[in-house]
Amino acid sequence: MDDTQVWAAVDRRRSDIADYLEALPPDDWDRPSLCDAWTIREVAAHLTLAGLPRRRLAAPALRHPGGTNRLIRDTAVALAGRMTDQQIVGALRDMVGLHRPFPGLTCREALVDAVRHTQDITLPLGREIPVPTAEITAAADHVVSYGGRGNARVFRALPTGAVRLTATDADWASGEGPEVDGTMRDLFLLLTGRTVHLNRLGGPGAAALRERIAA
Repeated sequence: MDDTQVWAAVDRRRSDIADYLEALPPDDWDRPSLCDAWTIREVAAHLTLAGLPRRRLAAPALRHPGGTNRLIRDTAVALAGRMTDQQIVGALRDMVGLHRPFPGLTCREALVDAVRHTQDITLPLGREIPVPTAEITAAADHVVSYGGRGNARVFRALPTGAVRLTATDADWASGEGPEVDGTMRDLFLLLTGRTVHLNRLGGPGAAALRERIAA
């Protein structure tokens, strides 16, 4: 995907998430997401952060000093506490067509964020949003490009370095070692520190990988 295609994918994710949230029963907004200690509401509010005017993006860093993950968590909680459900949905809709990455990041981080948080807010509720495999693949490629460093620090680190991840529904593979296979989505969940679909992974290296993660 080139940058234009990536932004088009980000727009689709934002629009689909807004539609999903608009139809969500009020009680479901405060259920746990796949993000540790984050509710569905907090993840949804976090997705609106990149739509804030640039002059307002410096304020959260000053109010919430600390590491990157602490800053992300605290700003999500703060936004969720002052926005209504309708305001969150409206903010996401307003971001469709806003092709401006968060300072210091690129359109590809926006895609990674949108794809992974789609899973974070839908899988726990059992009502999923279909995401095209090509979009997940592009997001996975960018996560792999971090090499476990830099922006990868926002993900829970899982011991995937000693296996070869191979998609069963796309022409995609990454790594060296015993093969672990699964759908592109399930491999992307693994790459971004989510263990919810570990039991769906197969291949010669899957059992050992599960044991290392559980250790």
